[in-house]
Amino acid sequence: MSGALRPESGTVTIGGKQIKDLSRENYYSRLAIVSGSTYIFNETIRANFMLAKSSVTDDEIYAALEKVNLSEFIRKSGGLEKVITEDAANISGGQKQRLALAISLVADKDIYIFDEATSNIDIESEAVIMANIKKLSKTKSVIVISHRLANVVPADIIYYMEAGEVEQSGTHKELMLRRGGYARLYAAQKELEEGYARVNV
Repeated sequence: MSGALRPESGTVTIGGKQIKDLSRENYYSRLAIVSGSTYIFNETIRANFMLAKSSVTDDEIYAALEKVNLSEFIRKSGGLEKVITEDAANISGGQKQRLALAISLVADKDIYIFDEATSNIDIESEAVIMANIKKLSKTKSVIVISHRLANVVPADIIYYMEAGEVEQSGTHKELMLRRGGYARLYAAQKELEEGYARVNV
């Protein structure tokens, strides 16, 4: 869906047009991707935002940071001139993901792809990211790729894959009623998470 690979068979359409007929420049100008390995440049906070939108104002940056619960942290640790070190080593994994999301929000794209964007981060950061995804989905096209099925429950349509093939599709309710691979995996994950929560009470 990111367009890096074009299909060898079948068709992928966006807005009624086949992706192969779209110029990469035009397509990427409408697309934002936030992944578990999103790169934050070894630059100031402001400079990273300016890469997404060259005309971005400080007010716009702080508004985006506020949405991801990073505004206060940034203000107290150097403001927009705070430099992100190599591999974002001077902020936590959760802060890095929330910063990547804030930058994408400022970019204001038509399509957002979240590819394992909540993997290996703290629960608070995951909740913040998922809340923003839900809000984004009201006005943008949003695709969430996740091994944690609890994150895709609200989706309009879910594609469940096994061994690289789409095995099932439908809403969460429909897939649970079918009692197939999706339902089994969802139930297993839920049981594990509830067991973990009981152990940590």
